Amino acid sequence: MKRIAIVIKSLMLTVFLCLVSFTSANSQNCSATLSVEKDRNARSAYEDEGAIFNMVLTNTSSRQTTYTISTKSLEASCANDNYRTSAPNVSLNVSVRNRNNASVANNSLTLSAGETREFQIYVSVPAQTPLNTWSCIEVLAQGTDCARPATSTTLRVFVPEPSDG
Repeated sequence: MKRIAIVIKSLMLTVFLCLVSFTSANSQNCSATLSVEKDRNARSAYEDEGAIFNMVLTNTSSRQTTYTISTKSLEASCANDNYRTSAPNVSLNVSVRNRNNASVANNSLTLSAGETREFQIYVSVPAQTPLNTWSCIEVLAQGTDCARPATSTTLRVFVPEPSDG
């Protein structure tokens, strides 16, 4: 009976160690960095001329990973000292493009371990958008096998009065 208890404890310990090892290895394959080229995360966008953000995604994991790029409009103000406004943030049109200005299929990028890829976030202003307002856009990169985004960054877009530009 004592021998069965020892075998069961040994099996449980082995299973536990395998799970910890698998979880650790899997979490290492979800890491990445995402940044805006030259840290230029604020731009102005007009109804007739959108804003382009040059993005840099680096796979810092140990395996090839496919990242899905998504965006989310934030409610928190991202106004700066030069352009303050009490108006709420506005929603703008956002698309993911490659460096050749073509859409990225399924907003997905596959990177080898250690690879860096450049892409663009294009932000356009819909008709009738209130002027002198801000939009804060969170850009997220999530590995397809990962439970949560590996990395994110926030873009700030000001929609100015065209005559002020």
